Amino acid sequence: MTRFIVLALVAASTLAYAGNGRWVANAKSRGVVRFDVTGPIDDVAGETRTLAGVLDFEPERWPAGSGVVVVPLNSITTGIDERDGDMRAEFLETRRFPNAVLTIDSITAPTTALAAGGHAEGEVKGSFELHGIRRVIGFKLKAKLDDSGTRLEVSGGFPITLADYNIARPQRLFFKLGETAQVTFMVTFKRSDGDPAPAPQAAAVKPAEPEPSLAPTVTEVKPAAAKPKPPPARKPPRKLLVTYLFPGGDAKAKGERLFHAPELGGPDNKLTCFHCHAKTDERAGFVQKDGFVRPADSLYNAGQRPSFWNGFATNLGAASAICQKQYMKGEGLTAEQAEQLTAFIDAISPDPAPALDYGLTYRSMDSALRDPLGGDIARGKKLADTFCMICHLDGRVAPVWAPGLYEPEWVVRRVRRLDGHQNLQMPNFTITRLPDSDLRDIVTYLTSPKSEAPIFNRQKRLAAGKETP
Repeated sequence: MTRFIVLALVAASTLAYAGNGRWVANAKSRGVVRFDVTGPIDDVAGETRTLAGVLDFEPERWPAGSGVVVVPLNSITTGIDERDGDMRAEFLETRRFPNAVLTIDSITAPTTALAAGGHAEGEVKGSFELHGIRRVIGFKLKAKLDDSGTRLEVSGGFPITLADYNIARPQRLFFKLGETAQVTFMVTFKRSDGDPAPAPQAAAVKPAEPEPSLAPTVTEVKPAAAKPKPPPARKPPRKLLVTYLFPGGDAKAKGERLFHAPELGGPDNKLTCFHCHAKTDERAGFVQKDGFVRPADSLYNAGQRPSFWNGFATNLGAASAICQKQYMKGEGLTAEQAEQLTAFIDAISPDPAPALDYGLTYRSMDSALRDPLGGDIARGKKLADTFCMICHLDGRVAPVWAPGLYEPEWVVRRVRRLDGHQNLQMPNFTITRLPDSDLRDIVTYLTSPKSEAPIFNRQKRLAAGKETP
């Protein structure tokens, strides 16, 4: 929701600096709005790229500039569709309050004149409407005009307290996060010849929605909210204990460091090879010295396998690149990275080893778990600590697990990568590493009402026809 605010704010400010007449922001505008909610346990981040807005201003009369920007709240995305659906239905209540609306009343002059190819800073004053509440709001922004004088890039940020907009947040909706969201944005606005701004475009997978009115729906404007309190202090996540087998500066030592480096992946990646693969012999068991089971096979002796990725990769470098692109948000390895990872894996591969049986992987993704709530809660908690916490502990890679937050089918789909899993970075556990009986115990612990009362009633909404799966 915060991101919607930002987007709107951005649009308004843009108008003020760019040029004579009308400026437009819409679903085709370049830019992004992000929000971060921080708390004692974990963070949640999301973004949207959907908005519509019209702003009118004359460069000689900036305080007279005005405008409005509307963002459909259903455009909010956090990376997990189920969580997004819960937020829309029970947090933002988008059926009652479908849009966030920013109204621009005035724009202060920037610190420097804004000419084509230049940049300036200023402040917008207006109101923001969310969840049926409209409040006075102001924010600082930076603006940059392109060389042609037809596109204006605006960036900035501000905090918002959810309670100021009467949003009754379930206590554990964001894994016990704080009540304040920090919004940041960067949006490009385009000078228009006077045509009205197109309405925000609905996502392609969703039915078309009525075009929102480019105007506030709440008449009363409440005073500006008090400055949000800083988020509570949070303990740093417990770091994994890493022991290096090959100190030094040769290729295998550099490859081992890459094996433990999230920087091997793309932007915002937190996952490392070490989160998914052990580098020691697993014949004595899957549980490593740190107490965790990796979801994928150990790379010990992997260097002498005759093929990789079911034959799609002919060598270790190509196989590592597939991993990096599929799970680590990467775009491929450099030749040097591939060479160093190959040297490291060869160094921990003293013996020949057969190719992996990918039929086992396919069989693991073949069907859902029978009776997912028929397990043992106490045993499930212990198993979750062993199988899940290498990534989910303190949100070191993925969100913190919270009993009651999700439903059985959702957990099974993600762990086994069944249809609709939306399991972007997490590799699936096969039935040999995590048998159905153990998965049933974990699912029971995480989703049984006996562990924790459910936070949401998604199945009830589905049964009542109020929501699509």
